[in-house]
Amino acid sequence: MVIATRLATGFIFLATVLPFLSVGTWWIRLCDFPRMHIGAAALVPSVLLSYWSWRNGPSLEPSLLIALCTSMAFWQFSHLLPYTPVWRKELPDARPNDAAHTLSVVNLKFENDKKVEVLKQLQALDSDLLLLIEFDQAWSDGLAPLKDRYAYREGAILEEGLGLVFWSKLPLIEPEVRYLVSEKRPSIFSKVELSDGRIANFVGVHPTPPGLWDKDKERRHDSRIRDAELLIIADLVAKHPTRDWIISGDFNDVAWSHTTRLFQRTSGLKDPRVGRGLYTTYHAKYPPFRVPIDQVFLSPTACILRLERLKPAGSDHFAITTAFYLEGQERSTPNPEGNDLEQAEKMIDEGLRDADEEGE
Repeated sequence: MVIATRLATGFIFLATVLPFLSVGTWWIRLCDFPRMHIGAAALVPSVLLSYWSWRNGPSLEPSLLIALCTSMAFWQFSHLLPYTPVWRKELPDARPNDAAHTLSVVNLKFENDKKVEVLKQLQALDSDLLLLIEFDQAWSDGLAPLKDRYAYREGAILEEGLGLVFWSKLPLIEPEVRYLVSEKRPSIFSKVELSDGRIANFVGVHPTPPGLWDKDKERRHDSRIRDAELLIIADLVAKHPTRDWIISGDFNDVAWSHTTRLFQRTSGLKDPRVGRGLYTTYHAKYPPFRVPIDQVFLSPTACILRLERLKPAGSDHFAITTAFYLEGQERSTPNPEGNDLEQAEKMIDEGLRDADEEGE
């Protein structure tokens, strides 16, 4: 019993401490994702050793292992606590009678053949703003009937899961596609004129996921290309704190990771999930292993009417819909800690260099 728990504790300890390393190595950064699962795993040896100690009497090593496993479980679960109703909401609830705009972030999955079913779902959803991820020519053809509802459209129709488009019922001002880090990964920038005349700045993203297999180079991508894209956007927001911002997309990163929290601290944007729930979005087919990687971040001027998920037919992601309105003139106030700014600059430089070296 003790030998087996030593091995299990050692493995869990590595998965707990490795994310402290400031590196972009993909398998280390992926340890940011399963906090819930690592925490649950840490409780197993703690329970088994507690039972063993009860049967055989307490001794030093099992007691130390119990304390270590319990501490690791507490540390892992502490990352999830802000995404529960016991935490104070970062963005207030909207008043029920106020008109709200709806934004839906939908990862379609480019290999998905259930286009008719998804078309019906999106027609029923009828969002004001629609960010469609992994959008290729087949999806453009399959969702063509939906275009009548969305007079304003911008994006890049690309194959192999790289396409990204933004459809809007509201007027788009100066919409454009930018390639911030990787020449293969578009981002969408636009101003959106809301129904009350207020202007919001929208950014839609789908950065390179860490661990993605590069068949040309026969290796997996590190996280720095993803990190650089997110932190470049955070820097842009920080330079224009009086603007209203809507940043959304498949971040390929969990809400509680070091990179996403660094993004939030350096931008000053708020997460509507905080105080409301995890709203896990991936992997849709495996409930025990789901994590929240499809994100929406808003300026502090936002009020949330509702936050909900939708399962697009055939996709491996849940879509996430945010109904919100903007009021007041509160600034986005960046709140960097310690060496956040220096670290963000370093991560951006590393990401740009990695993208250049990898021909991204």
